[in-house]
Amino acid sequence: MSRDSRTGRILLFWMAAALIAALESTMTASRLVGGTAPRVLSSLDAVPVREAGLVLGAPKYSSGRPNPVLAGRIQAAAAIYHAGKVRTLVVSGARRPAEFYDEISAMTRDLVALGVPEDAIVQDAKGLRTLDSILRMHNVFGYDDFITISQRDHCERALYLAERHGISAIGFEAGFPPGRSLPERLSSAIYGPLSCVKAVADIAIGRGAKYPDER
Repeated sequence: MSRDSRTGRILLFWMAAALIAALESTMTASRLVGGTAPRVLSSLDAVPVREAGLVLGAPKYSSGRPNPVLAGRIQAAAAIYHAGKVRTLVVSGARRPAEFYDEISAMTRDLVALGVPEDAIVQDAKGLRTLDSILRMHNVFGYDDFITISQRDHCERALYLAERHGISAIGFEAGFPPGRSLPERLSSAIYGPLSCVKAVADIAIGRGAKYPDER
């Protein structure tokens, strides 16, 4: 066997080993995060009354079109509010004035358009990641038991992070309105498991919010 052949086989072995390790890590993280699934509710009638709901942010537009992911969250949040399940909705996401990027104002406008009073909406422009949104909901806004509103896989990750930080929360599943493209669906299918790994890693290394107490 030539040296090049042996080198190639060794390289293939280590590539396969790395792939197997990555798959095992992803499956383990998905199982850990998936343990919160029973606390993600899909029926509005089953949702208990809480003081506040946390609406997790997303870009207003995707591929140049209105983002169906965010639209689903906004519709679910408005339904929660109008059903009397919460008195306050905290919209949490990123606002970067220098880049003309503002998830928070867009979410507020969309909720007001669906009949939610503006004085019932609290803006958190420092919710840069799901972890930040969860920790700031507790540490900055003072909510100890709240409803997280997003798509199911996102809710599961949010509840996992909350649980590991000793924060009580439940989830309400937002749907996907029609109109998602195939690339958007594929991206979601890939992003979900990788985000589980990221959530577990954040807990393992003790990562906190970037802005832990800035309102």
